[in-house]
Amino acid sequence: MGKLKAAALCVWGFGTTGIYTLTAFVPIILLAPFSRTGRASYTVGKIWSQLIFWTNRVKLETIGVENIDTNRSYVFMANHVSHLDPPAVALAIPNILRFIGKLSLSRIPVFGPAARRAGVIFIDRGDSQKSHAELNRTIAVLKEGVSTLFFAEGTRSLDGQLLPFKKGGVMLALQTGLPIVPVTVTGSYALFPKKQWFILPGTVHV
Repeated sequence: MGKLKAAALCVWGFGTTGIYTLTAFVPIILLAPFSRTGRASYTVGKIWSQLIFWTNRVKLETIGVENIDTNRSYVFMANHVSHLDPPAVALAIPNILRFIGKLSLSRIPVFGPAARRAGVIFIDRGDSQKSHAELNRTIAVLKEGVSTLFFAEGTRSLDGQLLPFKKGGVMLALQTGLPIVPVTVTGSYALFPKKQWFILPGTVHV
């Protein structure tokens, strides 16, 4: 790919994502206090995800969604190779999800506060006491179809291969008695790998 085309894709992706994030921020903040389950704010987040996929010509294909009970809570655990993975699983899985993310993401202007109001749980890996407290607050809402999602490796893979799993998802499943649902994301690495600054068109499979 030529440098000019790559630069154009980079500007397009960052520009449109920035506009969507700013647009979604207000309804997410306003709706959050009025939704006990967080469904309203999370729905806005799913629309944000869909817009990113449409804008960048990314298609989504899912397999196995019929096995998920939307009235039951689960601990979903997925692999992680791309920034496209969170919107992909949000669009693929019908349950309301409480994503578990690293604390540094919460410091991104606009995105961080909006994500927190949409139900994302940010974990400080350097402070186990605070992380434990955050997970306890998560446990309190895991009912009636509200589920949590861990990216089991804890960070994106540089080469698309699986990294060692962190123990947080398994520990939460043991603590709550909720079933673990393994989720496989493929195709996203080829479109938007770590250290690439633009999104290529294509298909992500969940």
